[in-house]
Amino acid sequence: MARETMVVKTILNDDVVLERDRTSMCGKCPANMLCTGEAQKVRLVVERNGLDLAEGDVVLVETPAVSATRTAFLVYTVPTILFIFSVMLTVKKLGELTAFFLGISLVAAYFSLLRLYDKRFRKKFRPRIVGIVKKARPEDPSDGASLPI
Repeated sequence: MARETMVVKTILNDDVVLERDRTSMCGKCPANMLCTGEAQKVRLVVERNGLDLAEGDVVLVETPAVSATRTAFLVYTVPTILFIFSVMLTVKKLGELTAFFLGISLVAAYFSLLRLYDKRFRKKFRPRIVGIVKKARPEDPSDGASLPI
């Protein structure tokens, strides 16, 4: 599990928008343009988890480790294999066009099952706030205020 500190930018109803500066580590990642785009800030929306948060608080965020190889295998390799084998096994009996549509249907069914799996286990893999590292300092109301004479 990866842990990093982020700053609370905005508080929504049950969610919190967190932000941090893009680090040099992001620059070395091959997927840096996919997750952050051209922005120099990384933003993340996570559940509040009942914590007493204020804008400007520094929090510790834990991101579960997910294997990129496993994810790529499930999303790209398995559907490709399903399509190729279904077409190869049915092309002589059913014809090319029917085998093609059967392969497409099988891939669509696979992605439907994958979507149901994702909805069911999504919370397990979402980043979450572990704790508050540093509370934001409340602004002193006397700063910049003039006293009546």
